[in-house]
Amino acid sequence: MRETYHFFRNGIKSVLAYAPTGAGKTVISSQMIVDAVNKGRRVMFCCHRKKLIDQTQQTLAAMGIESGIIWADHPTDYSKPVQICMIQTIQNRELPPDIGLVIFDECHSSIYYQIAWDIITHYSGGIFALSKCYFIGLTATPWRTKYKEGFCQFFQALVRAPDPIELVNMGYLSRPRLFGYGGLLDFEKLETNNLGDYTQSSMQAVCNEEYNAEVIKYFLQICPERKTIAFCASVFQAYNLAEQFNELGIKSEVVVGTTSDSGREAIYQRFATGETQLISSVACLCEGFDEPSVQAAIIARPTRSQALLIQMCGRALRLHPSKQDAMLLDFGECFKRVCKPTSKLKISLCPRPKPLIETQVKECFNCHEMIPVFCKICPECGYEFSGDGDDDDESDSGEPPIFGELLSEEELRQLRYIRSQMKRAYKAGRNPARIKMLFREKFKYFPPDDWFVGAIFGGKNPTANKTIYLDFLYQIRPTAPKLWIRDMMQLEFGRPGRRYQNSKGKTYTATRNNLERKHWWMVLEVEPGSSFKEIKQSYRKLVKRWHPDICGDAKAKDMMTLINHAFEKAKRFCES
Repeated sequence: MRETYHFFRNGIKSVLAYAPTGAGKTVISSQMIVDAVNKGRRVMFCCHRKKLIDQTQQTLAAMGIESGIIWADHPTDYSKPVQICMIQTIQNRELPPDIGLVIFDECHSSIYYQIAWDIITHYSGGIFALSKCYFIGLTATPWRTKYKEGFCQFFQALVRAPDPIELVNMGYLSRPRLFGYGGLLDFEKLETNNLGDYTQSSMQAVCNEEYNAEVIKYFLQICPERKTIAFCASVFQAYNLAEQFNELGIKSEVVVGTTSDSGREAIYQRFATGETQLISSVACLCEGFDEPSVQAAIIARPTRSQALLIQMCGRALRLHPSKQDAMLLDFGECFKRVCKPTSKLKISLCPRPKPLIETQVKECFNCHEMIPVFCKICPECGYEFSGDGDDDDESDSGEPPIFGELLSEEELRQLRYIRSQMKRAYKAGRNPARIKMLFREKFKYFPPDDWFVGAIFGGKNPTANKTIYLDFLYQIRPTAPKLWIRDMMQLEFGRPGRRYQNSKGKTYTATRNNLERKHWWMVLEVEPGSSFKEIKQSYRKLVKRWHPDICGDAKAKDMMTLINHAFEKAKRFCES
């Protein structure tokens, strides 16, 4: 607000204010209205969704400001100091008199209604410099999908609140975890419409039942218990996705354009209480839906719209006691082709330059940025491509594309810190549970548990390593409760049923952990008081039993790792 008022004091009459999800846009606009009313100005607040009218009127009433409503059959009272109007309605009504401040909410959409320009012209007299009325455009997504469209014809100046990632670091939004996938969609089958995004018909052709099955498969691997909203490309896809989820026991409901207001509210209520776990939707949850308990968002469609992508992601980022972070699952390659919501976002009043079309770009094998297809050296990271073709591309490696977490450079640094600290603690015989608090002190938030999995053993030889690590945990905390032991085992070996990658990049499914300690004499099949001679005799028998020719290389290696560990402990015991 301070920057906006600074512009007004210096002769600027029209300002675009960027305030992302979590920045308190409703509170900001309400306070601006209160300030204007206190200075004797009449205010018109323009929006294009019913829920925004209700939210604004309730907020103003709590601040002691009376408002009239210009919408449908609602009685109009132009005597009130504030007029909250639906922009679709005001185009058929007489404009309120003596307005000194006009606020366009969600102005990335509302400002492009014809009536918006008529309102600006009417109250400014057609010349901003001579206008006695001030204009503010509020938006969390100041981008248009059409590259020739901008905001410079409506606004003279731009102010911006902190970006979403800055709000995360300040503690106003949940920390997002990004998951992405390449190769699921055939972009050559997608066509663009006159608005610059993909056509409904072409999206419906690729976002089909098989596509939904893949979405569900990875959702079940990553966050099957999370309260989730899904953004679909078509009504058919939304219903089919919910149907497939329901068949698997995940209670899901659908909200589309034809869903009645009462029906929506009932679904939202069941979702809020947890009776419904997932809402599948088409273009209904991007604006005006504010349920902070959303723990994950599924982007089950492609888009070329940066505004739409940020809106979809923002629905899951509000703070709530039930979550430590928000998972954003992108099945449309949006994070790769449009933007990452964790990046610092470029904002301008001017139209954006038109990017290269999909057929003229390729993905850098090293940094995964989309770059011109004929580049020999990546302009982003300097990676040098070999040969004349795309032989460096991941798609030519023969390996199936992997759906996994997309980490920024800073997150990679934090991940390396965790894994190196866990290894050091284990080798030094210190309690590795302290690493979470060390991370919290250093980076100001608790890291995801997934970042710890495989830090010490790399997902290798799970049977032997689980027994060895369990023995280690009981050594450093002999009286530890089983709940602590279970949590520490899952921190290293993962949650049973979840899929992870080992240190060689191969995926594996975590299995249930046995929490009963197996002492060295149990492994070596001797009595606790046996002599070292008896121990060596038993060791020789075990080596023969677990020979690679008898049980195979993998099983032999796994068992001998465990037996050798037990033998070293037995030697130390006998020497003491």
